[in-house]
Amino acid sequence: MTTSYVLERQQELRDNKKIMREAERQAIAKMEEEQALRKAASDARIKAKLERIERGEPAPAKVEIAAPEPAKAEVIEEAPPKPSVKPKAKAAPKKKPAARKK
Repeated sequence: MTTSYVLERQQELRDNKKIMREAERQAIAKMEEEQALRKAASDARIKAKLERIERGEPAPAKVEIAAPEPAKAEVIEEAPPKPSVKPKAKAAPKKKPAARKK
């Protein structure tokens, strides 16, 4: 037999899963709608271009807008830092063996 809290937890999980599936369906529907709008806009541009070509009209003049050049920053060269020289560590003095007791 299962206890009531286990059954409640299972039901909560089922409910959460239903909510997640619905959210996924809505996201997919929204994405498909956006794709359809983009395709429609693309088809309209292509159709207009083909009609213009059939009529023999020249392509529209391209208008180029020159982006302003970024201001040049002054570069101040600093002297490279001198490498710090660490003195070599001295070897530890060797211990003398302990004198034996007689």
